Amino acid sequence: MVDILGFNIDPKSEGQVSADDFSEITEWVAGVKFAGEFYDATADEIKDVVKLYPIDYVEVEDLDVVEKIGLLGKPLIVRIQLDNEAELGRLKSSLSYLDELAHMVIIRSNNADLFDSIDAQIGYYNGNLKLLKGYGITEDSSMCKYPGLALEATEEERPGY
Repeated sequence: MVDILGFNIDPKSEGQVSADDFSEITEWVAGVKFAGEFYDATADEIKDVVKLYPIDYVEVEDLDVVEKIGLLGKPLIVRIQLDNEAELGRLKSSLSYLDELAHMVIIRSNNADLFDSIDAQIGYYNGNLKLLKGYGITEDSSMCKYPGLALEATEEERPGY
């Protein structure tokens, strides 16, 4: 079951979904909530763009904007990318920092050598955040303490395929 669909609405991104396209797409989708995804936008840019889109969540990856956009009145989803030991070493402190500021955290990694270590660290997490697994997803992969998955779509070559 899909609970949330995310759309790139970052004004600095080439792949930004326009407000008109967002409206057109979301009008025919029922039963899900919508997240506005931001990549390089500043807190002020995020605040301005959120006014133009009827989103339910704000999704960011920059920890520096978390506190500033937490006042928007929208639940916050934070993406954490873990591709080396140093980033993995900061996971516990990042989750502690986000525990009262964010609603969900998407844990991502492109480094298969870290998957087991990430699972081990998540196994010890006992905070309030809903953690979504966004790495190493296979039919038999462990869900550890993850209540859900974060999947990323790619651009279609041909609509419907």
